[in-house]
Amino acid sequence: MGRALMVGLTVLVAGLAAAALWLGAARNAARQDERDRQAAVRAAAVHAEALLALDHRTVDQDVARLVATSTGQARDGYMKGRDAMRQEALQREVSQTGVLRAAGLVAMSDGGRSAEVLVVGDALIRWGADGKKRGGDSNAPGKPEERAYRWRMEVAKVGDRWLVSRAELVQ
Repeated sequence: MGRALMVGLTVLVAGLAAAALWLGAARNAARQDERDRQAAVRAAAVHAEALLALDHRTVDQDVARLVATSTGQARDGYMKGRDAMRQEALQREVSQTGVLRAAGLVAMSDGGRSAEVLVVGDALIRWGADGKKRGGDSNAPGKPEERAYRWRMEVAKVGDRWLVSRAELVQ
């Protein structure tokens, strides 16, 4: 009877140890998932803030921030369009400042390596002294235009960084 009791207790202790290890691993995985969710939302928010802060005086640095916070399709688009964006900003003397209102996670996918995030921001756009807007419209000089931006952003984990792979304006 003493030997059977020892074997039973050994099995019980081994089972409890295995359960503790499993629970610990599950807790660590849940913590990592939460860190990834927060990092994905933060990456989209940082990218949106860069989109909201474009100025003809700092356009090269502004576009560099967009490139640095993006990957894939988004990065390629900024790289291809940066000369046109720079020329437009300088020619029109555009200055856009904005405020990030909200960012929220819609979904995680690909085993936690990609996510969809909705981002809301408001901007104030000013054009140079001639008041010219894109397309030749005229705005009274000094009168800023308010815009509300809503983006659906796809973010991807590249190495240990979260970067925006697609930014789409939505209504």
